[in-house]
Amino acid sequence: MVRDLCMFSKADKEAEVIWFKIAYRNTVHSEADISSLFAEKGLDMRFAYLDSLENPSIGKYVIFTEVEKGRDVSSVVTELKGLDVVLDVEYGTSRNQVMQSVEFPLSLFGERAIILRARTFVDILRIVNEHVPQAEGIQMHTGIRSGTAAVRLLREFIDIDENNCFDLLKELFMASGWGLLEYDIDIRSLTGSIRNRDCFIYDAYKENEFPVCAYISGFFAGFISEATKRTVQVQEVQCMATGDTFCEHLLSPAPGSTGAEHILKGELT
Repeated sequence: MVRDLCMFSKADKEAEVIWFKIAYRNTVHSEADISSLFAEKGLDMRFAYLDSLENPSIGKYVIFTEVEKGRDVSSVVTELKGLDVVLDVEYGTSRNQVMQSVEFPLSLFGERAIILRARTFVDILRIVNEHVPQAEGIQMHTGIRSGTAAVRLLREFIDIDENNCFDLLKELFMASGWGLLEYDIDIRSLTGSIRNRDCFIYDAYKENEFPVCAYISGFFAGFISEATKRTVQVQEVQCMATGDTFCEHLLSPAPGSTGAEHILKGELT
């Protein structure tokens, strides 16, 4: 079965993307009523999908629209909620993204991709931890490479620098199902912390004696270093797997003339 997925949506320089998630009573005219309202309000629907698999009587309509910057859509939301078929509406602004509509074979940023269960990913981590010396370093190194590659692929679609890389990182994690990020970063010094409140590794790993998110720390280090062109080091200091309320990763600049790979050699503290 071919299934389209929208990961991101690209707005031009004078526009931004507003997403809507609409729960509605599943009638023969529900989708038409909702679509008609968007047309009346002049909202350009760039991508949308319907889903009523979980509960046949309740549908879900997810819509990405492109609008002029700064437009207040709260009145549109009020009118949507006023439709007799609409049960609930969630919405938000999505900035600095690229359109990625994909089908089988799955492609992400122009390369072949797969959908993998979190439990399968964690099973691989467990095997590495049990049988490979310095497993944490290997996982971090893999994460660094992945984060670096992600930025290089994204640069084919959008400019990335220190001003937008953290917002992009946050939205990439949410769109990929990797977690919900919050960050408190001083851009000038590249110091601060990134908190993941719904890490997919913890969700499959559950309780453990030690932190389990070395791969995520590495991904952050690779992504941020490549995006800012300044090498940073990232270390997980709290982990939900050990009982903390969120996973926290501390960010700090690496000493001059070093690369992210030096983290693995014990040359950074």
